[in-house]
Amino acid sequence: MTSTNTTPSIQTSGTSASSEAFVVESSIELPERLAGSLFVYADLFEAARRRLLYILFWVVLLLVVLIGFSSWQDSGDQGFGAFVSRLGGKLFGLDGLVILLVVVPTLAYYAIQPMIFRRRLKRWCHDEQLDRPMAVTYRFEPGGITAYTPGHCSAIACQRINGLTEGNTHFFIRLKDIEDVLVLRRSALSDEQIVRIKTWAASCQVGGAGEARDFQGLEDQTDSQPLMTVRFEQTAADRAIALGWQMERPGMRRRRRRGFALAFLVTALIWPAILVFFWLLDADRVPFRYAFPLFLQMLASSVWQYVLGFWAIIVAIIVLHPWARGRHVHRLAEQLHKRMRVYEQEVRLYEDRLDIWQEGLLNRFEMISFERVERRSEHFLLLRRVGEPVIVPLRAFDDDKQAAFERFVARRIDEENHRLEAGV
Repeated sequence: MTSTNTTPSIQTSGTSASSEAFVVESSIELPERLAGSLFVYADLFEAARRRLLYILFWVVLLLVVLIGFSSWQDSGDQGFGAFVSRLGGKLFGLDGLVILLVVVPTLAYYAIQPMIFRRRLKRWCHDEQLDRPMAVTYRFEPGGITAYTPGHCSAIACQRINGLTEGNTHFFIRLKDIEDVLVLRRSALSDEQIVRIKTWAASCQVGGAGEARDFQGLEDQTDSQPLMTVRFEQTAADRAIALGWQMERPGMRRRRRRGFALAFLVTALIWPAILVFFWLLDADRVPFRYAFPLFLQMLASSVWQYVLGFWAIIVAIIVLHPWARGRHVHRLAEQLHKRMRVYEQEVRLYEDRLDIWQEGLLNRFEMISFERVERRSEHFLLLRRVGEPVIVPLRAFDDDKQAAFERFVARRIDEENHRLEAGV
């Protein structure tokens, strides 16, 4: 069956609190995806930056304590004045240089971390082919908003809308208990559209909160009955599956391999670089023609041992990295899970689409938008051609429904793939 690309509308009960519906044609491009991600996860990014400063504080404190302990031992019975003198000499000498070698790069990394976050998001979007423009139609209605992109439609009632934030370059429609945001580029909107969107946001937020509007769903022009319906509540484990999928994408694996290869190279060069650095700092340094043979002798006799030590640590990190990634995924999943209310989700399977309902929210995926279906751990992953997969836990199905769901979805996706290959 060929699906119809109609943009459905929201039905609400209660009195309309805003003007009549209006449509905004727009597009989602790389700047919108970056702006949306940085807006939604701003608190997580800031927490990561603050954590870096906490770690730096404790490392510097430990180094100062070690230098102080060494100064106290060196001062012996000479008294507190001698201790302070030795401590000051070490802090403003080579020992203090070690602290600077820790502090300066860390603060520099802290300063450029927002740029690094943006760069990583750009790489992710490029790897997942999310850097290409995608047409989107927004329809603003008294009861909420529908957003349609090719193969996917979201309908969000006012009770799940948390207001409008106006940025320098974008408008952000905040969503309640949803890890997403609707982004509108300011430059693509006319003055009239901006006024209507602000009016809609104000009335939708007040109406959705004050009247507790019931979201009845989307108009279904086919009046078709679902072939299968299952229900479940999302858990932290379900979120962990989605995060794990992201971390195991081909682009992420390539970057990890490059990172470990670079770590081997840097640790092989760091000790020779330190020796050269201290030789250059020495005012009474030995001339280069005499220092170079000694330098080569040190490389052959002792420096390689430190390099092998660093390489052993890197190998241990490589071995333990899958376990560490798993722990990180589960911690992050639990953190994200606690940030929002859990709603029951109802999955309705049709001949031409998959609908996922929540209270005040519907996501409709046409079958042509899926590339394949996989069973991973205790979940079905319906991998989309563009975007993150739809994840349905196996616990939502009876044993006979599991096999029927997988067979039907796999068959329909294969049919759509053949249609695309044939150019139909």
